[in-house]
Amino acid sequence: MNPTSTPPLVVRFGAFGDMVLMIPVLKLLRERYGQPCDVVSSGPWTEPLLSRVSSAGQRVYLTSRRAPYWFNRSQQDFVRWLKKRPAGPVYVFEPDEKPLALLRRGGVALEWICTWRDLPREPREHILAHAFRLARQTPPALAGKVPEPAHIPDARPEITDADRRECDAWLAEQNLAGKPIVLIQAGNKKTMRRGPRQRASNLKYWPEERWAAIVAGVHAAMPTAGLVLCGSPSERALIDDIRSRVPATVPTAVASGILRVLALQERAHSMISVDTGPAHSAAALGCPLTVLFASPPDLYAPIPTTADVRILRPENPSGESPLLGLTPETVLAAWQELAKR
Repeated sequence: MNPTSTPPLVVRFGAFGDMVLMIPVLKLLRERYGQPCDVVSSGPWTEPLLSRVSSAGQRVYLTSRRAPYWFNRSQQDFVRWLKKRPAGPVYVFEPDEKPLALLRRGGVALEWICTWRDLPREPREHILAHAFRLARQTPPALAGKVPEPAHIPDARPEITDADRRECDAWLAEQNLAGKPIVLIQAGNKKTMRRGPRQRASNLKYWPEERWAAIVAGVHAAMPTAGLVLCGSPSERALIDDIRSRVPATVPTAVASGILRVLALQERAHSMISVDTGPAHSAAALGCPLTVLFASPPDLYAPIPTTADVRILRPENPSGESPLLGLTPETVLAAWQELAKR
């Protein structure tokens, strides 16, 4: 039972995968306080995702959290909203001072705040474990008044029947109705930044011809499967470059839109992905996942619910483009082994 009438307020400015990993945190805080969390965030991906999370209540979005306060209307609107909001628990899942400065402007006293700034990440600690540690903290103003969580929730968003009907209609339009669906996710945030995709700073780059070999290899192994390349509109050029390298005899479709991709992941046979946000949602929705990792997976690995996740990482990742140590044959073999389960 919430000892205050004010919902917990959660501050998290994360990429898509970060926000997927916030879903179990929101569920845990809802269990502790007895009502959905208000959320302060950013990014066009966050609202579609959180609209499918009943533990997320009112949402407030900043157009920029780094811009100077007096030059950003969304920050000013947020502070005005805070000033009208009764005192209640606040959880800041950011390590920097800017969110705290906005909370101070809004009149939020420190005794109501739990923040990552005061709870440093432990060595080799998964980001979700770090978030759970903070969510188990209690603001000093409520010490001894809030129950401990009874269980650890999962990261599954709540796909609606309307989402499923829209997905059914889209699959029918693509002549994929009734087929097992294999999803391919080649793009990621780093790949889509300015500059050549194969630049040294893009540690998640895997060549387009290798992704094309994956598409062709999946088709050879499962000729009846529907092959769907997923990606945001900004990733369309990458997807088109991959499709141009796939033999004309191998049909593919392209899916964009967060809610459509989530509905596809819920029903898909499997997914092959680079380390990126949709890999986290696939794992949360129980989609068997093979994922290519350049960074240490113990820090950011997708958290599975009901299906296996196979993480592939080069034996000695170093230098430019560490994923080049993975071959299409290695990835396909791992995917086929996972599919057999």
